[in-house]
Amino acid sequence: MTSVLIRLEGPLQAWCTQLRLGIRDTDREPSKSGVLGLVGAALGMAREDGQTLGKLRSLSMSVRVDRSGTLLHDYHTAGGGHFRGRAYGVFDPDDHAGNTCVPSHRYYLQDASFVVALSGDAALVAGIGDALRSPRWALFLGRRACTPSVPPFMGLVDGDARQAVRFAGLAERVARGPLRVVAEVPADQGGEPRYDVPLSFAEGDRRYGVRYVVTEWTEVPPAEGAAAPGAGVPEDEV
Repeated sequence: MTSVLIRLEGPLQAWCTQLRLGIRDTDREPSKSGVLGLVGAALGMAREDGQTLGKLRSLSMSVRVDRSGTLLHDYHTAGGGHFRGRAYGVFDPDDHAGNTCVPSHRYYLQDASFVVALSGDAALVAGIGDALRSPRWALFLGRRACTPSVPPFMGLVDGDARQAVRFAGLAERVARGPLRVVAEVPADQGGEPRYDVPLSFAEGDRRYGVRYVVTEWTEVPPAEGAAAPGAGVPEDEV
């Protein structure tokens, strides 16, 4: 089995899987829907391309948390003001009886760094590696405003995703102590359910299924020239 290693690191990331009215939350680590969305952008996959999405969905995913980051809350408004001298609103600005401003609460992870591994069919994994080296469309970390600060592609390795993240190279600064690993497992192994498997990315028909994960901890040997766990700026889990 072959795995592709992906570094997800940037000033801001957002991996929302529980969207509620007016609240856009973020998980503590990358979601499978978000990672496959990034891979789909690299491949140039159309939102309506269910065949390619089905192949990507079959890949197993594991995540290692090198830096958990800190949580940022943004009170966001759209509309309710003026643009170029004219009233601007999300709804009809001439409808004075209605509210033209839409507020929302948005959450982000600041200064986080993750290693993601996707494992499965060797040809598919190799194609993902090629696409990440030269992506067709812009890549982002969960939301379009969240751009990577390092190249996402780390390399291709033998072994499954669960093994691959344990021995991948480290970020320049890592969390104190053992590193958290969130690994996808078969349903019969009794993991925690995550409703973040994309069944469709099509506009107006976004649907998600369930997968199962377990949380583990690992000590990772430092790569040559990289900081060891606990070196650099210490950072607690949030």
